[in-house]
Order: sequence, then C-alpha cells, then structure tokens
Amino acid sequence: MASVVENLPFGEVISSVVASLESGKDIKIEGFGTFSLIEKPEREGRNPRTGKPTIYKPTRRPKITFDKKFLERVYAGSSALETSTETGSPTASVASPATTPASTAASTAAPVAAPTAPVLPPPIPAELLTPSAPPIIWQIKAPDGSFIEVPSQDLSKWGVGANTPIYSAATGWKLAGSIPELVGLVQ
Repeated sequence: MASVVENLPFGEVISSVVASLESGKDIKIEGFGTFSLIEKPEREGRNPRTGKPTIYKPTRRPKITFDKKFLERVYAGSSALETSTETGSPTASVASPATTPASTAASTAAPVAAPTAPVLPPPIPAELLTPSAPPIIWQIKAPDGSFIEVPSQDLSKWGVGANTPIYSAATGWKLAGSIPELVGLVQ
C-alpha cells in the first residue's frame, strides 16, 4: 500500500506530514487541516472482552483537526461547525494543495452536492380518506358460560376461531369464519 501512496501526486504531502510528526512538529495544510500527535499517558482501564482491570501503556496517536474552511465546504455552509483551535508545538506549513500544478486538474472537477433530507409528500386530502366505521361488537360465550361483548379486533384474544358461533344484531348467530368482515381476523 505504501508504494501506491508514494506514486500519487499527494504522496509528497503525506511523506512531509509523517516526517514532521516523527520530529514532534505539528503540520498545517492551509484550507484542509492540522496534523498533530496526542500523547496518552499510562492509564488504568478495563479489558473490554473480559472486564478485568488492566494498565494501558503510554501511546502517541496522530490527530487531525480539520480547517474551518474545509468543513464549510464539506457541509456546504452548515452553521453547526465546531473546530479545535489547540496549539502547543511548532507548526510547519505546507503549500495549499490547490496551488500545486498536479492539483489544478482536480480543482476544476464539479463540486459534490451536500446530502439533502428526503422530500415528504403533502398530507392526504380529507375527501380521499374514508371515515372509519366504529368497530362491530360481537357477543360470544365466555368460558364461564356467560355472554360477553368483544370488538372485532379482540376476537382472536378470546380464542374465537372460524368454527366459533358469535352473535351481533346485524348478522344474528353465525360461525365466525362465515362472516366477511372477520376473514383474516379469526382462523
């Protein structure tokens, strides 16, 4: 992978960043960001797999803080940008990639549009909505022998099947499976 990076036009920029970080200097690329190293001291923690306490060794990690101009271009003017303005070590500067001859072809490419939220349809007009009918109340025989009133959507909760007799004033006594309104509700 290293040979691929070195053959690219920005391979020299990457080499410069690595060399500066190795020597302990931050490096700033105008219009892009600042590369720096973070020193993490030895610390106590827990092994995420076992949950046992452990001591983590001190480490150095690379960090990039993106330039505000770069973030504005990425987010196309979003006002919710937060950038870090930490400085602490000498800063080495590299020419902006937009001024190098190799990047002039890239700078003429069409800008990428920012992602947009999906467009929602308008509300459904009221005349197209059918008014919902009140649920039909059925009378069934309860396990204790009494009769109880149950709405259509609750028939299956009471164990009503296709061969269970049910009653309503509109239909009289019928088997639940023979009533068109209940097809799919009882089995």
